[in-house]
Amino acid sequence: MQNYKVFINDKWIFFGEFKETQFTENGEYNVLDASEFLVLNMVEMIKTGSFDSNIVLNHHCKSKEFFNLFLSRFLVLKAAGGIVQNSDKSFLMIKRFGIWDFPKGKIEDGESNMDAALREVEEETSAKNLTPVRELPTTYHIYRFGIQRIVKQTFWFLMQSDYKGQLIPQKEEDILEAVWISERELPKYIANSYESLKELVKDSEII
Repeated sequence: MQNYKVFINDKWIFFGEFKETQFTENGEYNVLDASEFLVLNMVEMIKTGSFDSNIVLNHHCKSKEFFNLFLSRFLVLKAAGGIVQNSDKSFLMIKRFGIWDFPKGKIEDGESNMDAALREVEEETSAKNLTPVRELPTTYHIYRFGIQRIVKQTFWFLMQSDYKGQLIPQKEEDILEAVWISERELPKYIANSYESLKELVKDSEII
């Protein structure tokens, strides 16, 4: 059964079958039996800015149905990005708006998820010689654009690169730094990142 987790700032909603061992590191949360009424209520709370809890919407066989209902109430923006590791086992990261992140961006019309991820990594960092290794978990987070709440669905890929050239941050996309971070230092940088990325790194088992 597919599980889904949507981040709203530092809070989250989990759609799936509840197993307590999955949430041992997630802090306080409430487990609620999923229903259409409850899902729509969560949507309204998010849109009015009153959502402030971690919620497990527990249902053993209809998680995808409830998740699709949830998504249908938002504009969904699809993006793709890469976690890139070089021969020194360092990871490629960018700094935007004072927060460390992995390169990613919007998928263009007619573009595959992988092609978009490769393009965005190169555009945002100038890194080349990118080789996809495997697909990583998809992340979902909600952000505010004007008065609208948008769900960003990001498809992630683990990549390798032997690129030794200069990294050039894409400043027109508000990226101020693009750097290689050692495997040992990565947890420190991830600590100054988004909750969805912290979860991505943990679930991907890259370190």
